[in-house]
Amino acid sequence: MIAAYQDIKDRAVSDIVWVPAIIGVAYAVYSMYPNVEFLVAKIGLVGAISLAFVLLGYMGQADGIAFTFLASDPLPLSPIPPLFGTAVVALSHIGYEYFFGDAKGSPTIPMAQFLKEQKWIPKAVIVNGERRELDRDVNVARELAAKERVEGAMVEVTYGVPTVAYLGFGYLAYLVYLLIFSQAQFFALP
Repeated sequence: MIAAYQDIKDRAVSDIVWVPAIIGVAYAVYSMYPNVEFLVAKIGLVGAISLAFVLLGYMGQADGIAFTFLASDPLPLSPIPPLFGTAVVALSHIGYEYFFGDAKGSPTIPMAQFLKEQKWIPKAVIVNGERRELDRDVNVARELAAKERVEGAMVEVTYGVPTVAYLGFGYLAYLVYLLIFSQAQFFALP
């Protein structure tokens, strides 16, 4: 939940936040011994898919890490139920943002606003009327846009969703569901 909070507040997640999650994954693997093969395979598969998406620039590094940690839930169906909760949270938030205007289209905003508000994903930088496309990789594009700190520079952006926050709140919704409807599974979690 700390990572979700940081993602909402800063749209960036500190590396130190993942240390308790690593300890939790290690404990989950340890608690499944000697039947640990399925859990390790699930973490490896989701981790490989997440790594591919990060390397291709489709999501940020923290998003990939959060997806991988989501797969460490030792229940057999995970990460499917937590992802369903994530989808409900994400669609609700994106619908809200779309309805009120932030998620519509590709607005062009001043560079100062782009640097101040971390919710934007840069697509192009406009300096002195010249438009330059940025890299498709979210992380690279943000760095390239930030280098263009020229008076009057504008940035064409799209709304960037807080994926780690969606995953965190989706997993919390899943835990509440287990607590209400499947207490035996909830209390069997490591």
